[in-house]
Amino acid sequence: MRRWIAPLLVAVAAFATMPAAHAAHSPDTFLLIAEGENIGTAANGDHVAVVVDEGSWFDASPKSVSATGEFTHVGADGTVRGAGTWSATSLISFSFYGCRYIPALGVDTGNDNFCGGAVKMAVVLDTPIGQFPGMLTVFCIVGPQAPSSHNGSRGGEGVTLNVPGIINFNHTGGGDNIYIRT
Repeated sequence: MRRWIAPLLVAVAAFATMPAAHAAHSPDTFLLIAEGENIGTAANGDHVAVVVDEGSWFDASPKSVSATGEFTHVGADGTVRGAGTWSATSLISFSFYGCRYIPALGVDTGNDNFCGGAVKMAVVLDTPIGQFPGMLTVFCIVGPQAPSSHNGSRGGEGVTLNVPGIINFNHTGGGDNIYIRT
């Protein structure tokens, strides 16, 4: 009996140290709907408000994206520090959370084409003082695989925007968006 206990303990220990399961993937094309402001916040108290233009879309397989929008950088004191437009240049990744279910609200939308996930894009920010590269991630908290860490009071939706060497809005601050499977 003791002969199988040691191998079982080794297997359990190996399983426990494995990384958590990755989010599912989807071969579908999605419209990216975020016409209202989606917020990202920085450690210094600044925030960015991002809007996505109508007609924006992405496809995780093959990786492709056509997305544009506007942004406004607001300082912790409420002054506008910058604003402009953004354009996606490539799709970096898409973590698919699934469709229909909104875990933070415990609600089933009843629509198999209302989906969520984290879509990360390389973007170019156009401002009055020039262009800047960045990485924009839009978080839509719909689907049964949405991380429980997004179940806060705002539901975890919103954006993160990293503008290397300038500022990193690395926490979501709320928003309202949806990915519609086409």
